[in-house]
Amino acid sequence: MKILFRTSGGRISKKQLGLGHIYRCINLSKELSSHKIIFLIEDYGSVSTLLKEQNLRCIKLKPGLSEKIDIQKTLKIIEDQKIDLVIADKYGLTNNFAKTIKQATKIVVISDLRNIDYNANLVVNGFIGYKNKITRNKYGTKCLLGPKYQILNKIYTRKKINKKKKIDILATFGGFDSANIVPVFIKSLKNNMNNFKIKIILGPSTKKNSELSKLIKKYNNSITLVHKVPNMRKEISDTKFGFCSGGITTYEFANMNVPFAIICQYPHQLITSKEWQKLDIGLNLGRLSNFTPKKIQNTLNNLEKYKKNLKTNYNIVDGLGTKRIKKEIISLK
Repeated sequence: MKILFRTSGGRISKKQLGLGHIYRCINLSKELSSHKIIFLIEDYGSVSTLLKEQNLRCIKLKPGLSEKIDIQKTLKIIEDQKIDLVIADKYGLTNNFAKTIKQATKIVVISDLRNIDYNANLVVNGFIGYKNKITRNKYGTKCLLGPKYQILNKIYTRKKINKKKKIDILATFGGFDSANIVPVFIKSLKNNMNNFKIKIILGPSTKKNSELSKLIKKYNNSITLVHKVPNMRKEISDTKFGFCSGGITTYEFANMNVPFAIICQYPHQLITSKEWQKLDIGLNLGRLSNFTPKKIQNTLNNLEKYKKNLKTNYNIVDGLGTKRIKKEIISLK
């Protein structure tokens, strides 16, 4: 089977989209690696390089195309490459896009939040706000819902968890840290530098600006800061408490039974963040635009209470979602 992943992400100037959709597609493509894989991407910066590092073939579209042109170009690729299946996971995905592509070939839509009404062959939505279930939407499309179907790297299927924690606090804010949370976070730590072992992981496309470089130099002896890591699961396994933005990383912390606090980079992440807090698994600290260092300081001052109160003995994200989705994709007729 020949599969086309239609996705988008990256950063150009003020257009910062992050890498969540890209990583989801990469993780699913690895599960489907026995098939021929092509990525069709809107690259807003760094994405094609990332795919090349993963030995994945990609075709680039000009970012910011109208939906009409986007559909035309996608259909042309489907015809030229004789595509059997499109997996669409991109910003601004509409039902019009899905139903038009469905007329040419099979399409699987990977969606966020509570959006499931796509006229596709299959809809996948691993949103924490859904209970795990298989249902049908108003078009009769089969929908896989809930964290049971969250797409994670296959390393999260290994359930052995390190009980000897080396790091008190691990902070990571996505592939780009598009909201520039890291400098604010470091400044918020100044009264707690000597109380905790702190590690900050910069995403693969996060650039060190002058402000961040000065802070790193100033607090070099107090904070371990690394740029990209080969095994994020190991880093999370080694920590007692996490700080992250409201994307895929929340599911990774939950998979490893590590309590965490969320600083949201985008408005839609607030919805996810509130759901984690409802479950007493994550702590919602709100958006960076409404954020103050005092929120971090209060969290750190009450860290033992949060670690005690937040649930850590659960299996809400088992890491097997990608395998379940693969099985459903292969069975599509």
